[in-house]
This record gives sequence, C-alpha cells and structure tokens, in this order.
Amino acid sequence: MGGSELEDLDPADERFDAKMTVLMENVRHHVEEEEKEWFPDVRKTMGRNRLVEPGEQMAAAKKKVPGDPLDVPSADA
Repeated sequence: MGGSELEDLDPADERFDAKMTVLMENVRHHVEEEEKEWFPDVRKTMGRNRLVEPGEQMAAAKKKVPGDPLDVPSADA
C-alpha cells in the first residue's frame, strides 16, 4: 500500500479505516520483530551504555518532528 493511496482517500470513506488498520498492524508486527530479533543482537554487540547516546539523540529529534506525518518533506523535493 503506497502512501498516496491513503493520502488520496477521504478519511470519511469506509475503506480508510480498513486501510489504516492494516497499516497499523503491519507496523506493529514489524516493531515486534525488531524488538525480538534485532534489538538483543545490537545490545550484545554495542553494549547498553553505547545505546544510550543514540536513544537521547532520537528523543531530542522527536521533539522537532511535525505532528502531521504529511508535513514531512518528500525525499523527492
């Protein structure tokens, strides 16, 4: 499902909720896989202390992110 598919769909359209639900489930599943498979390997390789700095950088970056995902500039721009 492309981003434009949701962008072009009116939120009042009955298909919008179904597509959003599928998208959220896909993201949730992906995050769970990363947490179970990838995170423990990274933690072992880097050590917990070295992971704190990127975590702090991400927390600071999150404060600057626009609330609306469609406000993010396109990679093509």
